[in-house]
Amino acid sequence: MGIFNIMKRFILLSMAATCLVPVLAQAQDVQDTIIVTGQSNLDLETSIAGRLGLSNRETPAIVDVVTQTDLQQQGARTAIEALNAAPGITSGHLPGSTASVSMRGFHRAVNYLFDGVRQANSDAGMRDYDSWMFERIEVIKGPASVTSGEGALAGAINFVPRQPKLGEIGGEVFASYGDHDTARFAGDLNTPIGDNMALRSDLSFAKSGGWIDGTDSQKIAGRLAFLAQPTDKLSITLSADYFEDEFDTAYYGTPIVSSEIARNPSNVVSGSAGLVLDEEMRDVNFNVLDGDMASENTWLRAKAEYQIFEDWTLVSDTSWYTSDRHWIDADEYTFNGATGLVDRYATHITHDHQYWNQRLHMAYDGNLVGHRNRFTAGLEVSDTDFFTLRRFGSATSVDPFNPERGVFPPEDPSNFTYQQDVTADVKALAYFMEDAFNITNDWLIVGGVRLDKFELDRQVIDVISDDVINYGQEYDPVTWRLGTVYNLKPQTQLFAQYTRAATPVTGLFFMSSSRADFDVSTGDSYEVGIKSSLFRESLNVTASVFHITQDDILTRDPNNPNITVQGGSQISEGGELSLNWTPTDEWSASLSASLLNAEFDELIEGGGGDRSGNRPSNTPEQLADFVVTYTPDALPISITGAVRHNGDAFTSNANDVKLESYTLLDAAVSWNAEFGKFTLRGRNLTDEFYANWSGYSSGLVFVGEPRSFELSYSRSF
Repeated sequence: MGIFNIMKRFILLSMAATCLVPVLAQAQDVQDTIIVTGQSNLDLETSIAGRLGLSNRETPAIVDVVTQTDLQQQGARTAIEALNAAPGITSGHLPGSTASVSMRGFHRAVNYLFDGVRQANSDAGMRDYDSWMFERIEVIKGPASVTSGEGALAGAINFVPRQPKLGEIGGEVFASYGDHDTARFAGDLNTPIGDNMALRSDLSFAKSGGWIDGTDSQKIAGRLAFLAQPTDKLSITLSADYFEDEFDTAYYGTPIVSSEIARNPSNVVSGSAGLVLDEEMRDVNFNVLDGDMASENTWLRAKAEYQIFEDWTLVSDTSWYTSDRHWIDADEYTFNGATGLVDRYATHITHDHQYWNQRLHMAYDGNLVGHRNRFTAGLEVSDTDFFTLRRFGSATSVDPFNPERGVFPPEDPSNFTYQQDVTADVKALAYFMEDAFNITNDWLIVGGVRLDKFELDRQVIDVISDDVINYGQEYDPVTWRLGTVYNLKPQTQLFAQYTRAATPVTGLFFMSSSRADFDVSTGDSYEVGIKSSLFRESLNVTASVFHITQDDILTRDPNNPNITVQGGSQISEGGELSLNWTPTDEWSASLSASLLNAEFDELIEGGGGDRSGNRPSNTPEQLADFVVTYTPDALPISITGAVRHNGDAFTSNANDVKLESYTLLDAAVSWNAEFGKFTLRGRNLTDEFYANWSGYSSGLVFVGEPRSFELSYSRSF
């Protein structure tokens, strides 16, 4: 589908939605039996959208919020499943880059925040968290460097943990067991301490045998948060979060093989490379028998808000993070057409990661020349110490259908010709300012600017030769946004915005000396859309069309492909639509769809391969989700069904291997008893055989979970 057709369809869609608003609003006025559903997500304030205290409705961008209720209703167990439940996002489980996402045509150009705080090279700290630990997940679409710093070219994602609440005592327990020996246990408790303090504690444990042979794993997470409001003007929150995960022999993907040797070839993978995904290899684990991958992460936070004057508030946010991670695996597998075998490559990587951050800002909410004005300005200081041990081994070969898995080889130079110890220090200082000015009660102008000054110092020690390389670079990108929101009616808004963003050419922690001298890549975007709540907020609609361009990406000199230069570019255009409808107290439904055209406008890769006009890897151009729930008044049950469709995607920028589109069907039935809720859930009920992500090489793909069932129990008190 071409760019013109995509834009035409969504422009017509937006125009139709705009024209329907007065008609639907008039119908709303004459309805006397509409069910009021409570606060809409459009009226929520989200920190991912900035620090002005704007509601979703007042933000000139698409902001999606996936609540804990949504996560439980749809059975999302992990961060990956939670992100896939968000409109317009697809996420894959690449163990070394957990919860990588594709959004608005860009793969991994996203910032990840934990309770509003972002680390440098933020995807390096991501793990596949247990979704129980989060109150909600906020997603802002499009360039978001102004609100979250460099790196957010496609958007930003904020994982918001469960927060303590004053004056409320209660909690929840959860337990489940299902196929693949998968079990989860979790608990939540909020305890008030007097009138002005509260304590909240959360704990979760999960384990699974996996749907690939020998991929046992377990996760533990805990959180303790304390809230104190000694006066009406002062609020202090202290919190500690701990996450731990361990995989015995992690699943790094299934190699695709030549159709000539395939025993049971599927149509899941196609393309000019002549390779197929063989169903005979569906459960095969190519990792070594003694593989080990584990991670421990701790976040400590202290946040204080103080109302200095009636219209002015001072906010301080202090964070400290530490993490230890290691990978001892055979983690890359490539089919060798000459031998008919699969070549494996052993890897030993460790991450020793410490990070602290201090953010301070002033916020004003008052009047300017007789009009409401919201303003914030502040600074952010951070320091990162990152050490990584990196050992990459030579190839060993195994049979594709019956691999002799073996054990991890000795780490001597004969087996591991690449051995490095790398230290990366990143010091950052940012200044930011945002403003929202009401020209009239119905017309809002929103703007912001941010200066990021960050300095990279990197040392690389070649363990074999004892050579030491020290290098670094300073960067100071300026990003900004300008947007407007206009109220057609109190519950219907049109919005438009233009944004500028910046992102390093590669991850800062892993940037080679040859790439450190390059400047950051920049991008811009324009977007127009509509947000509306109809029928007393029983129907919420958002729709937008957008255009994003990224410039100065790394490419090769057209006259000498051995030389890397800046000058490549990528374009993504498309549209999104989301509907949330609660026509009665018995029925609710949500629908989301996205169409886009993403391609490299200019890109030459190593060897001189021209990728201009090609689509980036792991980027489906069609996504759709439909979820419906029926809760009859006459019976203590609820029934949920979900259909999810992902369009096709390529495993590399060469576009020679394609993952075909797939559609999944999930369903659940719950019994609401006096002593708790029991839920029987089925996933991938049609037992679709599909691949949803590509691995470290273009010939390595991840097979999705087959049909499975789960029984769970939960109770709130």
